[in-house]
Amino acid sequence: MALGALFSALEVVPLTLLTLDAWDFIRLKDKRCDACGDDLAANQKWAIYFLMAVGAWNFVGAGVFGFLINLPIVSYFEVGTTLTPNHGHAAMFGVFGMLALALLVFCLRAAQTDAVWRRSERFVRIGFWGLNVGLGLMIVLDLFPAGVLQLWDAVANGYWHARRIEFVMGGAYHELEWLRIGGDMVFLIFGALPIAWVALRSFVPFGARDEISPDGGIQPRR
Repeated sequence: MALGALFSALEVVPLTLLTLDAWDFIRLKDKRCDACGDDLAANQKWAIYFLMAVGAWNFVGAGVFGFLINLPIVSYFEVGTTLTPNHGHAAMFGVFGMLALALLVFCLRAAQTDAVWRRSERFVRIGFWGLNVGLGLMIVLDLFPAGVLQLWDAVANGYWHARRIEFVMGGAYHELEWLRIGGDMVFLIFGALPIAWVALRSFVPFGARDEISPDGGIQPRR
């Protein structure tokens, strides 16, 4: 158990090194073509932003929050408390979710003409910040503080006490769950819906100005 926990706790080391990928994407975003001077990543700016978010959430969710719950002395009391989904939200959606969205935005940009993308880009921008801010609010307002409260109660009064229905449905723990609604609403309204709208309008024309091009994308109607 001690040896396995050692490797689990040390995962923060390669995860910290992986954040260098985020710095590589930042540098790629600012690079220009030596021959023509154009911005190399201008057409895929928001896909790169999502990849940058992958690096940031990888460090926070998998590295910091993962390290907090991997030590055996912590995991003995913590397993099954809200600190586990706190790590799961930040590491799962923050890393793999953002990675999938980076691929989605990359494909959406390739499927749309410049004219259509200019109208879609503002929704992608809103969606990017809505998803990241919403996920951050979920963690700050509920998952992390509620997990700390539950872990403290498990250490002080026993694991059974921290898992009682009276504990999870009352007091500060339950109030934090209600606060999470703010993060959920930001995530859904300002994050998921704008991205879904851009994805939908890539394949279904909306209004008289759009039509489906022969290759399956959307182009302005002439």
